[in-house]
Amino acid sequence: MNIFRYQDYSLEQSLKQVNVLKRVMFRKKEVKHGRGKKSFVTHEYVYNQDEDEQIRNKIINSIKHYETKLETISKKNNK
Repeated sequence: MNIFRYQDYSLEQSLKQVNVLKRVMFRKKEVKHGRGKKSFVTHEYVYNQDEDEQIRNKIINSIKHYETKLETISKKNNK
């Protein structure tokens, strides 16, 4: 299922735009837990709510979709 279809974009441009969304949604930040010597740092997503995990999955699926579309088009052109 592809939800990131842009009307006036070609497949290459759509793939580029979804990769931009991927860079934004998969950005992580360092979060310090504790105080003093026993503190530790974990990396968490900047956008980390319940719906954001679904969006990350849709972004990954859209990237796979556009890459397979581009591969099939290139195979058709090479025949």
